[in-house]
Amino acid sequence: MTQNNTDKFYQNLPCFSKFSGINEDKNFYEIPNDWFVIITDIKGSTKAIDAGRYKDVNTVGAAAIASVQNAIGDLEYPFVFGGDGATLLLPKVALDKAIRSLAGLKAISEEKFGLGLRVGVVPVTVLDNHHANILVAKYKLIGEKCVAIFRGGGLTEAERLIKGTDEYEVPMGKAEDANIENLSCRWQAIPSTNGRVSSLLVSAKSDNHQETYIKVLTQLDEIFSGNIDLANPVNLGVMSYKSVKQCIQEERMLYSSIFSLKLALRVLEILLSVAIFKYKIPPMFFNPKEYAKSMTTHSDFRKFDDALRMVLDCTHDQIEQLRKYLEILHQEGEIYYGMYESTSALMTCYVQAVSEGNHIHFIDGNDGGYAFAAKQLKGQMNE
Repeated sequence: MTQNNTDKFYQNLPCFSKFSGINEDKNFYEIPNDWFVIITDIKGSTKAIDAGRYKDVNTVGAAAIASVQNAIGDLEYPFVFGGDGATLLLPKVALDKAIRSLAGLKAISEEKFGLGLRVGVVPVTVLDNHHANILVAKYKLIGEKCVAIFRGGGLTEAERLIKGTDEYEVPMGKAEDANIENLSCRWQAIPSTNGRVSSLLVSAKSDNHQETYIKVLTQLDEIFSGNIDLANPVNLGVMSYKSVKQCIQEERMLYSSIFSLKLALRVLEILLSVAIFKYKIPPMFFNPKEYAKSMTTHSDFRKFDDALRMVLDCTHDQIEQLRKYLEILHQEGEIYYGMYESTSALMTCYVQAVSEGNHIHFIDGNDGGYAFAAKQLKGQMNE
């Protein structure tokens, strides 16, 4: 790749370490106008979820992130996982490779999963013409591992444009062009330890968005006794690994051919992983207990992309407190919100290496999670 002065814009940004920093202007930087917004989502995801296929929906949604990173190499780019899709921002130098891989993922999604995947690309210059800005910040999970935080309204406008016309749609490509290495979904759904898993979306309606989100985060802090990290659904004590058969059945769907060398190597990796994490056979080359513990700090159970997104392990009382507070803010015209309860959380893993900072774990509520929370939020908007 030939580099220019904006290609590593995101890679060179500083990180902030407290989640409340999503409300601090100093942490945010405007996306260069020669970049592009890519939004992917499953068409008819509600129907697939009703048919009990939310794990498939999650897998394809997360696969967009993995396929782009694998296609463009070491170049760091901002993204956010939304349950039934993902949002990604890229410089022009990485665009062609990313689109080719995503076009291949469209073929895999339809041919292997029976799910239609929408992939749309909008230049940031188009959003500028619509007076929609995209500001990005980097929130530190642990060590050097950061996730992107977005605000400014530009992503919302990009989604509206992509879903409103075929003009920005990427045509289907060849399945073999999609590289989804390092994506895995080998952990069983993680049961709630406190009673319920709540998938939460909050979008500020008031003119002073920052003040509104500060109020919501302050209330969350009170409800969870000053430590919302304890509501992270990733809990090693209740997690269990899938069987060899389950892992192979699910992951072979991500490959264009069941006879490929890549899939054969993947099967060997699955056998090793199941031996280590399910049957506790200690390996010589890394500490599986340390890696398993680090999944908590490497998870994206809370994030922000023009709306606050959280997946929280809650008691019944905590859910009721939260719902009552959000409904008051909604009735007062300050927010739109969506909440969906389930008994467990889903975790989809993108593991480039088991060392710190080289893996991330996408978290969603089971049985609908963010998708159904978004449905409630959009229903409030339509009212």
